[in-house]
Amino acid sequence: MDYINWIIYPVLIFFCVQYFVGPIMVYYNQKLPVKYRFEILDSKEFLKERGSTFCALHEQILNSGFRYVGSSELNMSHSALYFSIYYSEELKLTCTLMTAHAAHNAPFTQIEFTQIYEDGTLFGVNNNGIFGAYPKWSIKDGYRFPSINDFNKLLIITEKLIGSYKSDCAPIALEAGTEFQTIENHLNDEVQHLIEIGWVSPRQRGGSYHLTVKGALLMTWKMCWPIKSFINKAEIKRSEAALRNA
Repeated sequence: MDYINWIIYPVLIFFCVQYFVGPIMVYYNQKLPVKYRFEILDSKEFLKERGSTFCALHEQILNSGFRYVGSSELNMSHSALYFSIYYSEELKLTCTLMTAHAAHNAPFTQIEFTQIYEDGTLFGVNNNGIFGAYPKWSIKDGYRFPSINDFNKLLIITEKLIGSYKSDCAPIALEAGTEFQTIENHLNDEVQHLIEIGWVSPRQRGGSYHLTVKGALLMTWKMCWPIKSFINKAEIKRSEAALRNA
């Protein structure tokens, strides 16, 4: 019986920390800007501080016909995101190359393609190994392929999916100089959406928005084992099925 207790107690502690202590920490520490405003960083200095993978992908994106827009950073509660924006006038497609530095995790680099449409919807394809923490939003749709690390292959997949699922939508061409503002506007709209659905409190504290109890619980729980594994597998299967049927 003692042996069983030695197994049960650590498991209970593990789940208590994840499902009860975790939301409390997220509730008090997770912050969102009242208004997203990105500072454009010096491109040469920015690239000097990035790793070889990021720099190699930067060159590959430029050689694929995308125009370099600029680079910036986003500092969050327990992580920092460094990213560069590129745009293809021919494809009316935005590419974001980003590297994330999070506490207790090795930095990882990912690619995301985004297209915005006249009806206000947004379509995205990325190779992020982690699914989004926030809930689904009706104006956003997209697919995730974490096993695809080749830029050209991911671009081909993106064009194929857009051709199959967004062919009846008119993409918006972004004017040079407005790309970062477009991203800021979208992120600000997303924060307002999170307020409307009760994930984020409309009250500002310390110049930032904070999660509600509901938001902290749901955000944390979906990132806990085993829920995280189920959601991750379901998202990848959905993406693979969409590509097969495209």
